[in-house]
Amino acid sequence: MTSIVITLMALSLFIFIDAFNESFVFDEAYTMAMIQHSFSDIWNITATDVHPPLYYFILKIFTEIFGDNLLTLRIFSVLGMLAIFLTAMFPIRKHFGAGVSLLFIIIVSLLPVSQYLASEIRMYSWSMFFTLANALAAYQVYKNNNAFNNILLLLSALCASYTHYYSLMGSATIFGVLLLFMIATKKKIRNPLIVIFLFLIAYSFWLPELFYQIGAVNHNYWITTLTPKDLLLFTYYLFSPKDPTHPYMIFNLPAMSVALSIMLLLIAAIAILTIREYKNLNKAKIITALVFIGLFLIPVISAVIISYAMKPIMIPRYMTCLLGCLVLGVSILLFELYESGSHSARTLVFGSLFMLWILSVGRFFSERQYMAKCNVEYAELQNYFLNKNTEKTVFISPFSACGWLGMLSVMYPSKENLFFVYSERKTPVSYKPFNLIEVNKLPSDFDFHYTQAYDSNPIQSKGNQHFTNGIKNDYVIADSLNQRLNPQRLEGRVIYQMRTIHREREKHRNTH
Repeated sequence: MTSIVITLMALSLFIFIDAFNESFVFDEAYTMAMIQHSFSDIWNITATDVHPPLYYFILKIFTEIFGDNLLTLRIFSVLGMLAIFLTAMFPIRKHFGAGVSLLFIIIVSLLPVSQYLASEIRMYSWSMFFTLANALAAYQVYKNNNAFNNILLLLSALCASYTHYYSLMGSATIFGVLLLFMIATKKKIRNPLIVIFLFLIAYSFWLPELFYQIGAVNHNYWITTLTPKDLLLFTYYLFSPKDPTHPYMIFNLPAMSVALSIMLLLIAAIAILTIREYKNLNKAKIITALVFIGLFLIPVISAVIISYAMKPIMIPRYMTCLLGCLVLGVSILLFELYESGSHSARTLVFGSLFMLWILSVGRFFSERQYMAKCNVEYAELQNYFLNKNTEKTVFISPFSACGWLGMLSVMYPSKENLFFVYSERKTPVSYKPFNLIEVNKLPSDFDFHYTQAYDSNPIQSKGNQHFTNGIKNDYVIADSLNQRLNPQRLEGRVIYQMRTIHREREKHRNTH
């Protein structure tokens, strides 16, 4: 009953956050644009991107039934979290007991990053669920190598691997660890080998796209080289009281540093206590816990090594694909420490959960304030366009602001609107899934909305200046909106309503 109450409370919180969030970011706009395409187009577009297509397929079906407004799209991410909670209530409870199940639900509910997973219109809550299901299916195969469990193993691995590449890495790790333990304990591996063979056949449909994307990543990829600051971020990302990309709202860096340091010290204390009390704990359960934790750590550490040795491929949010395995392992470990009866162990367990609650509350209020700011900016944008033509008009941006132009194409999706990306010379870039058209010639004889982003980047400033200097003899600014998104970093965006000089003169003659 307690698990159900906590689950309902967590889901209610997630839906409340989703209902309050009236704006969206570029990655979410990418998803929203993607699901407007056909299934075959989604396959082809994602083949040139960096993610497999399953999430977009399922979300497209979901929106065909329930609509594609912002709240509906975000609730689909909440459903991924619901699937995770149901996994805890049934298979986790069945295999590891009610205590582990309850701890799992509490930790997932309290982890600050869960608020992101349940609200972002991306695939991460579902990839976390599929990878967790895959790990549990492997555990069931290890315990009972029957046909049903092997079918679950195959299906969960395919769902995970067709959702995100870090889930693919997770499935590969799960297969490897399963075979290793079955060989070590002299169990028959015929069925798992058949599953792996069938998996490779089923995934072969996507392998050409995977190899193409690997080549594209080696040639050019947006992830930057990892720095010591990035490595530090990996250590606290999952329980950070704010999104690392957002500004500080209700606390500052020193306050956050103190809170995170306490959390990291508590984690270190739990690790030390586990080593010290190992002889008094159930060794089989501790090993099981460490295996699940390893299913998280092996792909993450491998990706970090690859990022240093070859090409950067790792950002913190990718860890969430494997988060279910980590939480399950930690839940088993904490429950064993709690059941040991040790006063220090129980104090650490409760202290860690309390600290996690503090960080989660901080995340909620910090992100709520940031969302309120974004909602105001979004309302400003809507008010700017309120009495303007947004059904049959032209939007133009320089190449440096094509992402922002893509977001505008989602906000104003009329088929009669045209969205032009201006570049001095042709670029080898695909703008899909957005309906953007690259042009290499400056406009001269039609009205349009010109949008640009600005920051301290001199290349971006040069591109904006080239466009405005090129059209200044033919156009006047009829209206504008300047939004300073991050005053500390001089970041913002501007929209100009551009009218040809002769139309503006005609308008003045008519008004006089």
